[in-house]
Amino acid sequence: MDSDIADCRVPAENLLGREGDGFMIAMTSLDGGRIGIASQSVGIAQACLDAAIGYARERVQFGRPISQFQGIRWMIADMATELEAARQLTMSAAAMKDQGTRYTRQASMAKLFASEMVNRVTAKAIQIHGGYGFTKDYAVERYYRDARVFTIYEGTSEIQRVVISNHILKDKRRP
Repeated sequence: MDSDIADCRVPAENLLGREGDGFMIAMTSLDGGRIGIASQSVGIAQACLDAAIGYARERVQFGRPISQFQGIRWMIADMATELEAARQLTMSAAAMKDQGTRYTRQASMAKLFASEMVNRVTAKAIQIHGGYGFTKDYAVERYYRDARVFTIYEGTSEIQRVVISNHILKDKRRP
């Protein structure tokens, strides 16, 4: 370790928390950030769903709106279902934070599910838009690019799986 960092002195009145608690404080701030990333994921997924529904209602192929085709309807149903599940996980983690209870596992679950969900939902929105989905004329193109980073911010999906499994496996109440 760099000796300038190792020999750094911080006056007691400038400490955040107690001496030695820095790692725990950093991890706690990550928990809150994970709820934020989950919330952003939910917001972008909702915008994609709304755009896909609007486009499917107006785009006509073979003499009828594509919203009447079963394949499109199933994609919209899947998008809406995943979005609602992510919204509920996110709201649950946020409620636990607001109540002052431990919420690390729930924040990681919400972040993991929501960030991976938004990638699936944006891909389906692009699919529904067809070739137009890749043009800058439609917002789903930007949403698709923006969604990818949510699986990385505040800990990758793989790290979320480690956090979640660690919390589950150390719970003695579970068989």
